Amino acid sequence: MAWVQVRAESLDPEALLSALKAGHYYSSTGPELHDIRLDDGLITVRSSPVSKMLITGGAPGLQVVEGEALTECSLPVAMFGQGFCRVTVEDAAGGRAWSNPIHLTANWAAPARMQQRS
Repeated sequence: MAWVQVRAESLDPEALLSALKAGHYYSSTGPELHDIRLDDGLITVRSSPVSKMLITGGAPGLQVVEGEALTECSLPVAMFGQGFCRVTVEDAAGGRAWSNPIHLTANWAAPARMQQRS
């Protein structure tokens, strides 16, 4: 089973639909993506505890960090040029969460972030 986690201003159907259309969501079969930020050529990912964090993209290759109960990492995105990348995290049980494509242009902005609200 999988689901979509939506970052919306409220649970109102119009707000949810607007957030979905804007791409403010991620998909998961278990782990949670708390935040994804792109700053100075690095993607910083915060998540629930996972065993693997990956960044893949439109260019061959990937960036990977593996360990136990990882909750944050920063990885370079230079290998993907001005294309795109996607963040995927995997927990110890094999569950995964993955972002929408993140376009690596000079004017990439905060709306692609998945920041958890308190």
